[in-house]
Amino acid sequence: MTAENKPEVKKKSKKLIIILSVILAVILIFISAFFVFLKIGESKLRGNVGNNTPSLPAMEDEVIPEDADAYYNGEAYNYNSELINILLLGIDKNSSDSTKTHQADVLYLVSIDTKSDKVNVVSISRNTLVDVDIYGINGNFVGKENQQICLAYTYSSNKKKSSENTVNSVSRLLYGIPINGYYTLFMNSIEEIVDSVGGVPVTVTEDLTSISSAMRPGNTVTITGKNALKYLRYRGESNGPRVARQKAFVSSFVSKTKSAYLKDLSLPIKMYNKLATNTVTNVTASSATYLASEAMECEFQFLDIEGTYGNDGKYETFTPDENKLYDLILNTFYIKQK
Repeated sequence: MTAENKPEVKKKSKKLIIILSVILAVILIFISAFFVFLKIGESKLRGNVGNNTPSLPAMEDEVIPEDADAYYNGEAYNYNSELINILLLGIDKNSSDSTKTHQADVLYLVSIDTKSDKVNVVSISRNTLVDVDIYGINGNFVGKENQQICLAYTYSSNKKKSSENTVNSVSRLLYGIPINGYYTLFMNSIEEIVDSVGGVPVTVTEDLTSISSAMRPGNTVTITGKNALKYLRYRGESNGPRVARQKAFVSSFVSKTKSAYLKDLSLPIKMYNKLATNTVTNVTASSATYLASEAMECEFQFLDIEGTYGNDGKYETFTPDENKLYDLILNTFYIKQK
């Protein structure tokens, strides 16, 4: 290299350093903005419930200590403040534009522990009996009535208030557990959701050949958007097998979503925007992205509320076992004091 070429090499090297510095700065700005976006999303969710701390009623003659939120079998507990609880609702109508009265066909309370990286998904039967707030046609509160929890969505003047009324009933069922947000889905959005992750593999446990000849007990099939609704809604003689089928489907869907998310980190916000016209929610885009980023790192556990099925003379009902429900709430939402 001649002495004449050295200044030119230095100039190119300096130019390259500047370009790399600019690229690095842009990347850092993008990463910083993304984490700020996530933090905003988290703050909004936590702000939805304020500083209210729930407490479990003491059993029999036990007294809750002043520094505890629950007391059971000689042990004091506090509510786990790291939790973010989201209620997922599936409504039995095709579109959010429908003006007819409908019910919440599917209810899942998703509880994300942001500290321990665990997600508990509590499946709630649509036929669960609970006190439901009743509203008249003009939106005025009429009173409470013990009936199927799916009907809580029915009593309201609009979709937002219907969702909020269902949130209140679920919280009441679970002894006042705070619910940070709700995400209400309508049936015509199911096809897009399922196809967005490339279908959902399931093992058939019932004779569902009325849906597809391949859906025989023991067969493993991939549920696509085209047949997802029939698969999820098929009831048979009781709602019990349908709840189990839906739970297994959701578990498999979570696994497929994790894989799809790793391939495309923008998937949550894409789906959020795509489904916006067919959902009702108080979860913002930033909150949805935050939830997705947290959930993808978590281990999922699916929980059932135990109880007995019955009939009110016209419709099937489900009555939770109060002792087992108390244990589930205590073990899922509370932490034992050390």
